[in-house]
Amino acid sequence: MSDMSNEKSTGELLEIIREQSSFGSAHDMIRSEQITETLSELLNRTAAERGAKLSDIMKRSGLKKAYFYSLFNGTRTNPARDILIQLCFGFEMSFEEAQSFLTSTGAAPLYPRIPRDSVLIYCFQHLLTLTESDILLLENNESPLSKE
Repeated sequence: MSDMSNEKSTGELLEIIREQSSFGSAHDMIRSEQITETLSELLNRTAAERGAKLSDIMKRSGLKKAYFYSLFNGTRTNPARDILIQLCFGFEMSFEEAQSFLTSTGAAPLYPRIPRDSVLIYCFQHLLTLTESDILLLENNESPLSKE
């Protein structure tokens, strides 16, 4: 991925795609801005950057051991959005970090007009744990992230 300070905005990338007469020329212009990192690479890089132990991330995420490690080793590559959100809790991400993480994985970011997402936004902004977040979700008649 390119240096964040030199990255074009999403709007700029959309404009480039719109203005070009062929996808090939548009792709040549935006290729360096595109996400090419696999989920496994992203997860391992994020853990390394945070200096976090995988066992701690796993506990905070509430994911089962085999499933958790299958994401990190690349065996599983397309988890549901709720799993990705659980990983955000595992990494103890801020709201902004969680939004960026979700977007980087191709998942929809949290959207405040969706009732369940608004609860999750509150949870990230107030640094709640996964358990605390599940309780708040249930109190607001929304399905918890943890299925157990």
